[in-house]
Amino acid sequence: MPGSGIARKSLTLRLIAGATGLAVLFYLVPLFHIVPLEKTRQQSAATEFDAVAYVDAFWRGPLSDAGRNAVDASELLAAFRQDPAEAAKRFGHRLGLSGHSSFYVSGQGQVVATDDDSVSIALREGGPVEVVIETGPVFGNAIRDGSGLLDVSDFDNTRDFNAISAEINRRVEEQVLPVLQGNVAVGSAVHFVGGVEISDSAGAPSTLVVVPVVIEFP
Repeated sequence: MPGSGIARKSLTLRLIAGATGLAVLFYLVPLFHIVPLEKTRQQSAATEFDAVAYVDAFWRGPLSDAGRNAVDASELLAAFRQDPAEAAKRFGHRLGLSGHSSFYVSGQGQVVATDDDSVSIALREGGPVEVVIETGPVFGNAIRDGSGLLDVSDFDNTRDFNAISAEINRRVEEQVLPVLQGNVAVGSAVHFVGGVEISDSAGAPSTLVVVPVVIEFP
């Protein structure tokens, strides 16, 4: 019948029009995008934490300024002799449930001994060794935590926070310790600023092991 042929033709035209419309829609608004693998890697790298750049700004800015507020090494030792718990509370910084406190100290003394691994410093003329600076590889978080300037909650994850310590320690090894090793001599005066970690079980330490940020020979 003529009417049925016209109906079929109309239906066919509508189906073609609908398919064409869907094709245009999917072209303009695709259900998914195919992204090249290399582009994905570049985007991921762009969002990764840059510890080198972060520490570069931190080292030259806040950490450098923090030396003005560092506790004197002699004062810290005296405070520990009087009351270790109060000294840690007053001068130290503690990360979470760690079993130690970290401090940022400064001082000046006289080099009384050196060897391949360390430099020993007396804070008083003729006094005992009260500061030791180890000259080997640097580990731990003495500077990062001792400064009291960084909070782990300000970072996306602990990996980034730990990367800061690793980069700080690398700079100490490459920039600070060579100054010490290249100029130190028994009897010379030395000024230092740096981080210290003291275990809760240490009681009142007689010696501070300092990881230096600043080494100067006045």
